[in-house]
Amino acid sequence: MRTDQEAKQQIIQITNELFEMGLLTPTGGNISARGADPELYWITPSQMYKGGLSADDLVCIRPDGTVCEGVTKPSVEYQMHWASYQARPEATAAVHTHAPVATAFGITNQTFPPINTDAIFLADTRIVPWFMPGSKELADAVGEALKVSRGAILQCHGLMTVGKTMRDAATRAMMLEETAKIVLYCKQFGGELALIPPEWVERLAQFASFM
Repeated sequence: MRTDQEAKQQIIQITNELFEMGLLTPTGGNISARGADPELYWITPSQMYKGGLSADDLVCIRPDGTVCEGVTKPSVEYQMHWASYQARPEATAAVHTHAPVATAFGITNQTFPPINTDAIFLADTRIVPWFMPGSKELADAVGEALKVSRGAILQCHGLMTVGKTMRDAATRAMMLEETAKIVLYCKQFGGELALIPPEWVERLAQFASFM
């Protein structure tokens, strides 16, 4: 289990990375991590510029959103983060991005054909219908989706991913965006898709839990 200081450092590192990649908007998206106490978690604040957060801006909260440590207001999506941890007890980090291509991917109800290995590893990704951001309805729906996959696409909203480590959660968010881009490029090029043969799809799918 990481310390509170480690949790905060990892949140800031991943927030900076995702912001630089364009997967977080100036105030959209949020990151959380479990710290020393598994019944609490650290989360990014509400409506603060994601390109300039410091560890002092982060908030430690209980499942009901009450603040244990910190002076800022926690993200409105705190319920979705807690539902994610409940769905995946092994998870120690959760990443909610507003990745543009993957968000459009969900809005248009796309799926991942087996165009590369990442697409096979992401094939279990669920698309969650739109619910009001910050609502319990959204949190419940995301929690159900994450019982099936470690990543979910939220229609008209963004993505939610979890991982055993912060890097795992962030990597899955990056994979979703990059693979959605390849699907988009394939559609723009047109023509017939060259797909990985079914026997190899079956073999590779066995390794999905490691990615």
